[in-house]
Amino acid sequence: MLGGGGHAAVVAESATRVGHARIAFAADQEPKDLCALYGATWCGAILSERVANAVRDGTQLHAAVGDGALRMEWMAALGATNFATIIDPSAVVSSSAQVGAGVFIAVRAIVNARASIGAGSIINSGAIVEHDCVLANGVHISPGAILCGAVTVGALTHIGAGAVVLPGIRIGERARVGAGAVVTKDVADGLTVAGVPATTHIRASA
Repeated sequence: MLGGGGHAAVVAESATRVGHARIAFAADQEPKDLCALYGATWCGAILSERVANAVRDGTQLHAAVGDGALRMEWMAALGATNFATIIDPSAVVSSSAQVGAGVFIAVRAIVNARASIGAGSIINSGAIVEHDCVLANGVHISPGAILCGAVTVGALTHIGAGAVVLPGIRIGERARVGAGAVVTKDVADGLTVAGVPATTHIRASA
């Protein structure tokens, strides 16, 4: 697990449920609570030689942080094919869905028919990605958020907890949708929207 915070704890919990018997954490500081909880070791810093050696020895990785840019940076540095996708046993994922490398699908999340989930994305607890949605790399769908049918989400975009995106909406790259928002219109790259219905709040800095 690359990361030692709250999201890493959630991912580690699901990893144990799907049969990953041995877990180690890489983080700038030793996550002593997580190591004790999972009987895990600390491998030092994330981009350390020890982690690189573990990859060469066939160890699988998972970028367990909420920051999509960091997830994609680590996957690029360490090789995307070395990153495991972790799907909690309680999640429902359609057999016709496509799920990329290094994806985390959390407790009771749903990914429905013909949806496509890009590498390094997070479908968090209880989130719903409906049929024919297309998510680019590094997307984070927060707990309880709902993407209705045929929604498109650009790379590194964050959809807040409990937000609802109506069918056919296109959301650009590096955009943010506030918690509880209802998105009824397309959202351009780099915009933050919030409210019901969602309106533009501020343009993200370049």
